[in-house]
Amino acid sequence: MAKVKVITDPEVIKLMLEDTRRRILGLLRNKEMTISQLSEILGKTPQTIYHHIEKLKEAGLVEVKRTEMKGNLVEKYYGRTADAFYINMYLGDEELRYFARSRLKIKLEIFKALGYEFDDEGLLNTMDELLKKEHEYKTEISKEIEANEEALKDFSNEDIIHAIEWLAMARMGRDEETLTLLKKLGEILKK
Repeated sequence: MAKVKVITDPEVIKLMLEDTRRRILGLLRNKEMTISQLSEILGKTPQTIYHHIEKLKEAGLVEVKRTEMKGNLVEKYYGRTADAFYINMYLGDEELRYFARSRLKIKLEIFKALGYEFDDEGLLNTMDELLKKEHEYKTEISKEIEANEEALKDFSNEDIIHAIEWLAMARMGRDEETLTLLKKLGEILKK
């Protein structure tokens, strides 16, 4: 199984963001599971889970990892095709951009609840541009990790994910446009 898989197809990203599929991928992060096990945990019918698993299989996100005989039945155990999936919601698809921006709006509500005052549109645009830059760098780094899987096989997924974060910050720290956006963010979000 791959350590990191970069997802660049907007349709696959949308498929992953659907709530039940997102939860299935989350559960399969820890261990291989059957349709029955997923169905019980998620409180959905086996047919519903099967439908979602098939969509995830078609997208190359899950696969059958092993099978076991249970009486006369073959029980399939599904697992992820990568330990971590990296998605970039800034690939030009308007629906994904809208989704990313709507998630940022929730952060604005949190800032307001903490007593910060700001121009919503100005802050939203600054955050959106920063996130776009961050996604751009993380996509590059994730592809680099994908290409060097063998050299990273002894490292934990968590450490690799943190390495992606740090490398992205380092690249952002060398990018004048990003530094300007960070200064702007600092000015907007001060009490």
